[in-house]
Amino acid sequence: MPRLTVSSATDPYGSSAAYWDRLHIGPNSATLVSFFADLAPVGGHALEIGPGTGRMTLAVARRMAGLHCLEPSSAMRAVLLTKLAGEPGMRDRVTVIDGTAPDFRFDRRFDYIYLAAVFEDVPPEARRPLFAGLAEHLAPGGVLAMDMVHDEAVPDHPEREVRSARQGECHYILSSAVWPLGPDLAGVRRVYRTYYHDTLVATETVECEYHLHRPADVLADLRAAGLTAVGGSAVTDEVTPLDDKGTLIARHEN
Repeated sequence: MPRLTVSSATDPYGSSAAYWDRLHIGPNSATLVSFFADLAPVGGHALEIGPGTGRMTLAVARRMAGLHCLEPSSAMRAVLLTKLAGEPGMRDRVTVIDGTAPDFRFDRRFDYIYLAAVFEDVPPEARRPLFAGLAEHLAPGGVLAMDMVHDEAVPDHPEREVRSARQGECHYILSSAVWPLGPDLAGVRRVYRTYYHDTLVATETVECEYHLHRPADVLADLRAAGLTAVGGSAVTDEVTPLDDKGTLIARHEN
């Protein structure tokens, strides 16, 4: 059987979208989904930045009158739209748009905006423009929620297996290596290997940067955008099941 090797550069999620739900969903996933879904106001309108394959999208959408999803990866959008095709009740409520933050403009404000597991893709210098753009689209009293705000050390480890899954006679394995590039920046290499029986038939490699966001810096940038932190493990000493996720909740008071 021929062996295929692919390296993804233009769309960092192009190679991984097909494997994402099998190889990137950790043991705390259900708790994290509940965190974002429980904040969604029933019957309101929400904006999701970077929905990916829709892990949070479907749970939030079930509570909302309308949900807009802004996703720049065509591969991720394809998976999300395929899932939504199996949810006819959401056909008139969920809108999926090709775009990036903060380069977006909607002629409306939202009751709820959230960024789930995407903050690692945001450089520190882009935080203030991002929060300013989100604040412009957040209704007075509206809620902004995110994760990945914490004081963890920059990770550093050689390539190791993260997770594996089987589908029929194929076995998929995700391995990753992480190395420091700066005090708040790491390089990440993800390798997806596909085995048919015991034969390696495909290897797909993705390299990207992982940005770390410290609570004090994020809180300062939120305040500059007119947003006030009101909860989450990043701003409280209370122990929660999601402490390692660095959750943060802010409110638009104006």
